Amino acid sequence: MPPSVAGAPDLSGLIELSRDPALDLKPVILRVQTDLFLAAPVHDRAILREFESLAAGLIPTVDEETARVVAEKLKGCPDVPAGVRAALEARGFPVALPPEPETEAEADRALAENPGALIGTRVLDRLLARARTDADLAQILLGRPDIPPADLAPLWLYASPEQRSAITQAVEATAALRPCPPAPRALATSLVEHSHARDVQAFITALGRGLGLPPNYLGAAVDPVARYDLLTLALRAADLREGEAVFVFLTLNDSVARSVDRVFSLVTLFRETSRATARDLLCAIFGVPVMERAAGEHQPLHGPEAKRGSTAAERLRTVLPMRLRRTS
Repeated sequence: MPPSVAGAPDLSGLIELSRDPALDLKPVILRVQTDLFLAAPVHDRAILREFESLAAGLIPTVDEETARVVAEKLKGCPDVPAGVRAALEARGFPVALPPEPETEAEADRALAENPGALIGTRVLDRLLARARTDADLAQILLGRPDIPPADLAPLWLYASPEQRSAITQAVEATAALRPCPPAPRALATSLVEHSHARDVQAFITALGRGLGLPPNYLGAAVDPVARYDLLTLALRAADLREGEAVFVFLTLNDSVARSVDRVFSLVTLFRETSRATARDLLCAIFGVPVMERAAGEHQPLHGPEAKRGSTAAERLRTVLPMRLRRTS
């Protein structure tokens, strides 16, 4: 529940003192209330109404310097009540309105930076879509305490280690609810072979095609360091064994292989992220389905997609040779 004026300090004592003709505490009260108003993370109706009622009544009675200071404090704040603006303008200190954004990107940036703005689902989806390629906007959204970690999954690549951990835990809570069929074993084999041959382009192409990732998927990581984090999620989703992933880390790129700390951090990420969670993080990062159904790995036995005409014995021979492997 965002704090409103109901949770603000009780200034009734100061207000009572302000009625003493020997004391003039109205400038103090006005400045304190202005600071409390600006510090509030959300300007809800209660705090707007309370601030307007008090400030609009005090502004005509305070000295010129106090009125000027209050106007400077409120400069650029988009939520200044109309009554307060009118009272300051009457004193000769108009409060400038925030400049109108020139583009949709600037409007989205201003919205994300406004702590009092209530961001709905549709607006958040638009902001996240833009933030995937806008690092500054991504950092602003990651810094908002009112957006749950699960909703910030598309910005995992931009997140700090602590934020990544919170996002991963939130995604993991629901990832296992969706089926995660095993990837074709041939995919892991081909990736290991390409890495052993140090054929980076063939490796990237095979991994992208195997998971159904968008073209140039590594470009989603603006930071070159984060590209291997993204690659690690993809290797986990591709169902590589831990030893195979370590082999890739040690052979695909010399700069990574020479850093023990970097290899250790990648192995830790691979080990601590379930396959279903890695898949769902990739879905969020790219905004597209990943490995919803790998081609050729599943043939339904029932339903409209089932192939007719095969006998039960033939179907049994198809199923029995498959080796059970962990999927999380």
